[in-house]
Amino acid sequence: MPQTNHKFTMDLPDTWEDNAVFTFKGPHDSGVQHNLVLVVDPKVEKDIALADYSRQQLGNARQFLPGFEMISEGEKTLASGREAYEVVYKYVPSDERVLFQKQVIMIIDGKGYIFTATFSKKTLKTIGLEVSRTIESFEPAEAQREEE
Repeated sequence: MPQTNHKFTMDLPDTWEDNAVFTFKGPHDSGVQHNLVLVVDPKVEKDIALADYSRQQLGNARQFLPGFEMISEGEKTLASGREAYEVVYKYVPSDERVLFQKQVIMIIDGKGYIFTATFSKKTLKTIGLEVSRTIESFEPAEAQREEE
């Protein structure tokens, strides 16, 4: 059943900037508390290609996650028809733990939307499907208003 987040508006002073980050809590499974994090980037370079923007977003993961290893990356078309860039990588935060992350990145109306979810090897194939369906359902409020 579709659920919507707590939508709101605020008047920020001119010297403030919106750095919205949303976290959606999922199930605990295979030693991982799953969640889906959405970062909204309101200032995407005007003519940047989706792949280039996505690679910029991956810079910190490549640099700071121990044992970072890219599994897959590339552009895809979501069920909604929106273009996205999807990456899956693994990293090793400790000797006895290997984690996988999936990122799906979109640029819509000049804003960047960066989804990130963390999985175990097992849950990448199970809960990962739920996360993919959730991301597929994403529709920014601005786009909904334009269609009405």
